[in-house]
Parts: sequence; C-alpha cells; structure tokens
Amino acid sequence: MFNSQERKVSFGLLVMRIGLAAMLLAYTVPKLIGGSHQWAKFGALFNHVPLGIPLEFLGLATLILQAVGAVSLLTGFLFRTSSIVLTILYGFLSLNYFNQPGYHTLTLFSFGYAVIFISLANTGPGRYAVSLKLEKK
Repeated sequence: MFNSQERKVSFGLLVMRIGLAAMLLAYTVPKLIGGSHQWAKFGALFNHVPLGIPLEFLGLATLILQAVGAVSLLTGFLFRTSSIVLTILYGFLSLNYFNQPGYHTLTLFSFGYAVIFISLANTGPGRYAVSLKLEKK
C-alpha cells in the first residue's frame, strides 16, 4: 500500500488523529449543546483547583478547548499547541479522578490520554495534515 516508512508512519498518525478527534467531538459536542447544567456538571470536575471561577464558565471553557483541540487534531492547524493544552487538561482530570475514592479506571483513562497528547505534540501531525497541504500551495 505504501512504498516508504515515512508514509506508513504518517498514515498511522492520520488514523490516530481522526480517531482521537472523533472521540473528543463525540464526548464534547453533546455537553456543549446541553446548556449551563451540563457545563456546571463538567466544571465541577475541576473543583479541586481553587480558581474562584463559576463552574458554568469553567466547564464551558474546558469544553470549548476540547472541541477546538479536536478540530485542530483533524486539520493540523495549531496542532502542537492544542496537543499541549489537551495534555494539561487531561492531566488535571487525572489528578481529580485520582483524589476520588474507589476504582481508578478514570484516572488511568485520563492519564493515558495525557500521554497520547504529549506524544502527538512531539511527533507533529504527519504529512497528511490539511495545514501542510494548504501550506505547499
């Protein structure tokens, strides 16, 4: 299918980017559309950080960051910046889940995504990114 190792790696990055972006959009868009109740519920996940910000605004801001990060994963625009922002966001989520009693499945899930996003920040979007295709013209 591919005649070089670089194309194989870039195709693998493309599949990973599309899968992660689909997951983030499927998780984020219903919560964004859900209104202030959903925003406050999501903002309550960050209650261990005493910022003094209303939960609705905090939830809305983090959901918008996730949605913009998903679009950035799909297109490749501001790819590394959004990967670092998503790393920080999922790092905070893993700390929050770690402080809760019970099973730590969500901690591992969030920490795993933080590791994936920091890895993507190091590798870049690959050669099959929309931003690279537009840059060449």
